[in-house]
Amino acid sequence: MTTASRWPPASLLGGLDERVRRELLGLGQSIRVRDGDRLLRAGDPATHVYLLLLGWFKVHANRPSGDEALIAVRSGGDLVGELAAFEGRPRTVSVRACGPGVVRRIDREDFLAFLTQHGPALRAVLRAVSEKHRWVTRRLTEFAGYAVRRRVACVLAELLEKDLRHQTATAIPVQLSQAELAALAGTSVPSVQRVLRQFRAEGLVETRYRRVVVTDVAGVARLAGTEQAVECVW
Repeated sequence: MTTASRWPPASLLGGLDERVRRELLGLGQSIRVRDGDRLLRAGDPATHVYLLLLGWFKVHANRPSGDEALIAVRSGGDLVGELAAFEGRPRTVSVRACGPGVVRRIDREDFLAFLTQHGPALRAVLRAVSEKHRWVTRRLTEFAGYAVRRRVACVLAELLEKDLRHQTATAIPVQLSQAELAALAGTSVPSVQRVLRQFRAEGLVETRYRRVVVTDVAGVARLAGTEQAVECVW
């Protein structure tokens, strides 16, 4: 397995040139994290960024009511904390590990200096930022007009696309409560429960505690609107 194949091609690390990737991975400090460990907290100063090397991580934003809403899932190969680092402003989201993982913590000044000296890395980071904004735009326009069935199918397909495994039946690689799945799909918990019952009856999924196993990957992809790889820019 090559170094790049450790991460999805669409991720920051998966898309970098080997030499640039090696130099970027030489920055900062490698840290092992456990389930529930918090990497970033909304409101904190932007003193560092994290390269996610291994594992799965949930991104939450604070609602006006004070509770948190899951807005994205990130995995190995991704970068978090870069927007606040660019702006030099307090963070707007929190990021926590959902299971064991490995990350690389890089001081903000070292990260920005590296990008100044390495044009390909800067372009890759800007491309990743652009993709995140494009995904948000799609969620607010096209995605919002989908029926709930298609929204849930899109979320499942996107999560599978972030996983490097290719199986006929595969578990969604991160544990999600029905409330979290509803937040990602932009719908209510009762609506998610109804859709999952339909999917089970149609042989598309099996459900377990905080787990969804997609038993018909092609069927879910068709319902999501594509039989090819789903654009995934969580």
